[in-house]
Amino acid sequence: MKFSKLKYLILSLFLSFGFSNGFWVNYGWELFEHVTDARTAALGNASTAYNFGSPTSSLINPIFSSLPSQNIKLTHQSRFAGILNNDLAGFQIQKKGRPIQFNILYEGIGKIPDTRNMLLDWGNDGQFGTHDAGEGNGILDEGERLDKDQIRFFSQHQVGIHAAFNHSFREMPFGMGVKVLSYSLDDHFALGVGIDLGMMKKVKGVHVGIVARNFPSSGLIWDNGTVEGTTPTLSVGLHHPLELIKIPVKLHSMFNLDISTSNRHLDSQMGFGSFSIDASFGIEGIFKDKLFVRLGRNSVNNSTGGLGVQWDGFGVDYAFLTTNATDGLGNHHLISLNFSLDWVRSKLMDKQLN
Repeated sequence: MKFSKLKYLILSLFLSFGFSNGFWVNYGWELFEHVTDARTAALGNASTAYNFGSPTSSLINPIFSSLPSQNIKLTHQSRFAGILNNDLAGFQIQKKGRPIQFNILYEGIGKIPDTRNMLLDWGNDGQFGTHDAGEGNGILDEGERLDKDQIRFFSQHQVGIHAAFNHSFREMPFGMGVKVLSYSLDDHFALGVGIDLGMMKKVKGVHVGIVARNFPSSGLIWDNGTVEGTTPTLSVGLHHPLELIKIPVKLHSMFNLDISTSNRHLDSQMGFGSFSIDASFGIEGIFKDKLFVRLGRNSVNNSTGGLGVQWDGFGVDYAFLTTNATDGLGNHHLISLNFSLDWVRSKLMDKQLN
């Protein structure tokens, strides 16, 4: 997509929101927040200021797209006996010597029950047409029942594309993430465009990262003409690296604050009205650049942890997220594979020679 076409699409979206049936929502773009790689998840998603060189790191902060990379990262997550599936693929291309990181995200939820037509709303006597109390009120009253043959199932699918690149304004570098979301729910469809902006600064050995998501706003246009807008949020992160001298171990500690004016939820840690502030943190220990041990806690109060192993050109990351006391959704796991194109080429050449 050429940049002029992208500007036209974004402008059309904002104009459509201003002159159509639109309203503000809180969770229109959550796909780009909770679909992530295992390393980021194990660190509690607190890596706003921690650039570990992965193609998927630009989802957290678009300015991380500045480092050249030949790696490809693949992540899969399945929950609730395969009902909910998430996939993520990240890679980088070079255009005119300028790195651009792409992330393709997918979420699919199947077998969602639709029970709207199950109620036999015949009133307290359980007989149709008598016009007794409760008949036709849309509530399951005493004497009424549900018709299990009237239940149907539908699915939800989301596909997102996130492209991140670096730019500068008055000699100040920043990263821009342009995201496109395709959303299908049953027989309805929506398409949207959003923008993330990220910056990072080093202050006395501490990296400070700032990200404005959905800036100035992001929106989805549904097939019936309705436009859902999402207000911006702000993330501020700190990262402090420490390398031990006597033993070959590197330590990375990070802390993150997510600030929202309209996205307060039941698990929000601090807030009033619709305003919320949620904190997260992570710690990573690296032994000889081969073995990784991670611990953290994310913004919805899940304890996180994981392991990683890196060989020449290939690596595996694992993350474990515990459930919290309120959601009751169970523990879950993520696995990511990270490999370089040079490693793939060498393996293919060795196979041909043999």
